[in-house]
Amino acid sequence: MSVASYDDHAALINENLHNQPLPPLPRGIIVGGPKVRAKQRESMLLFFIFMSGSIAGVYWAVTQGLSWVEWSMFALGYTVTTLGLGITVHRMLVHRSFKCGPVVKFVLCAMGQLTCQGSLLKWVGNHRRHHLYTDDVGDCHSPHIDSHGRPFTNKLRAWMYANNGWLFDDTLTDNDVFAKDMLDDKMVMFFTRTRWFWYFLSMVGFPAIWGYAFGGWHAMVGCILFAGFLRTYLSVMATATVNSVCHKIGYRRFDDAQDQSTNNLIMTALTFGEGLHNNHHRFPRDAYLSHAWYEFDLNGLIIMGLEKLGLVYDVVHASKVHKAAQEQTKLAA
Repeated sequence: MSVASYDDHAALINENLHNQPLPPLPRGIIVGGPKVRAKQRESMLLFFIFMSGSIAGVYWAVTQGLSWVEWSMFALGYTVTTLGLGITVHRMLVHRSFKCGPVVKFVLCAMGQLTCQGSLLKWVGNHRRHHLYTDDVGDCHSPHIDSHGRPFTNKLRAWMYANNGWLFDDTLTDNDVFAKDMLDDKMVMFFTRTRWFWYFLSMVGFPAIWGYAFGGWHAMVGCILFAGFLRTYLSVMATATVNSVCHKIGYRRFDDAQDQSTNNLIMTALTFGEGLHNNHHRFPRDAYLSHAWYEFDLNGLIIMGLEKLGLVYDVVHASKVHKAAQEQTKLAA
């Protein structure tokens, strides 16, 4: 769907013609029912934990102050989970940008599940659905239209929906369609079934151990609230903001990407490379997303470093292959 299509559809809404029938949802999307209600309940529980814990974390920081113990745990937790999301969940599992042995895969999957952004299975299915229907009917978190194809006429509502509001809508990704390989992956399903254990480790367990080891009981509480709950919520929001900002604000290196994706350097810095969204949508399987010196893709650099060390293999460099093919075509002409 083009930008003009969004504008035309929005105009119809503004003219109170919103009773027109919506386009049918494409394959792979479940509407309503017990599975959708289970998704909504889990999303509400997670965000209740995030929000209440974050409020307590801010209150603690203001009233009790923070030492190097809390700040170091915050930095460590943010780094590990942001790398886990970008390297493991996004590039290894969703797009199969590289392969690795079982030990490395276990470590990477643990890092990915510590992000507390739903199960590995759910994340993979949702993101593949996003790529198939990007900014069109069926996209689970577009800032232009909702999952049913209804355009947003309010910018704040569009931003809220694309960030996290979509987690509470009445649709669900059918993983039998979008993530069948993950359902057959015993390690991924192990982490999916035990996800709440990893959530606990990320928000409470590891911060508590760090805080008590280096600062005693007082620092332990500060680490749980500030470097556990608040850090988790901020890292979730950083990833979620890619859904909204990087389909609205930024520059487009590749205009032939069939969507409204953009590159945003602020989001790139916050997510260690995931903000190079237009580059990614043009070459979804690329392990390394940078196409210029100022496009700093830490996730991609680490993957290439692991490749040099022999810890990962079959690393995909689709954009390089495409560029080489273009140059070969030019020479042949």
